[in-house]
Amino acid sequence: MLVRKKIILFLVIFCTGLCFFSCKHEDVPPLDVGYEYFPSNTGHWVLYQVDSTYYDDYTHQVKEYHFFMKEIIESTYLDNENRPTQRIERYKQIDTLPFILQDVWYSNLTSSTAEKVEENIRYVKLQFPINEGEIWNGNVFNNLDELNYKYENVYELYTVNGVTYNPTVTVIQKMVNYLTEESNMTEVYAKNIGLIYKKFKDVKKYPAPGLDSIIGGVDYTYKIISYGN
Repeated sequence: MLVRKKIILFLVIFCTGLCFFSCKHEDVPPLDVGYEYFPSNTGHWVLYQVDSTYYDDYTHQVKEYHFFMKEIIESTYLDNENRPTQRIERYKQIDTLPFILQDVWYSNLTSSTAEKVEENIRYVKLQFPINEGEIWNGNVFNNLDELNYKYENVYELYTVNGVTYNPTVTVIQKMVNYLTEESNMTEVYAKNIGLIYKKFKDVKKYPAPGLDSIIGGVDYTYKIISYGN
């Protein structure tokens, strides 16, 4: 009887230990923090259709521009902080003329941020991990006024030029609509593609009730056409 109890006790301990070992070593999927929304591999490119309107507050002229912009990660190098840095070459095409190198931007993908240097100004485009409603200062690494970016519509569908991308995340950089000014700064990112849509509207309006006359500023959009590696 004593031997039987010992055998039963041994089996209980063995099974408990086996269960604990199995649970402890069970494969746990890695946390998807969102790095795939900001590609950093050399050769990655995206082609955009750009439509821009410029409101001259001195001459009161309205000028429209339409062109294509291709951004390609030309190479990667280590910056002065020993961080992998992507050199982004931006090529502009007007009508059917050849693409011409417009300028060079840079980007850094860190464990907590996706940063982009545009016209020598560094912005924090994304913050990781990506969470609905998350807020951060997009201007934390430059001398501009603090600007709180916010995630919306995280991991939802987004359609550009009749093509639906899934999943995507939307970043609201600024959204105000006052009597004398209006700003709509929004960027949408798709997984494994990067930026697929950008809206930048920052205008001054005629300060009179019932009127919506823009007297100065810019309004432009970037819409993805194609991408590749």
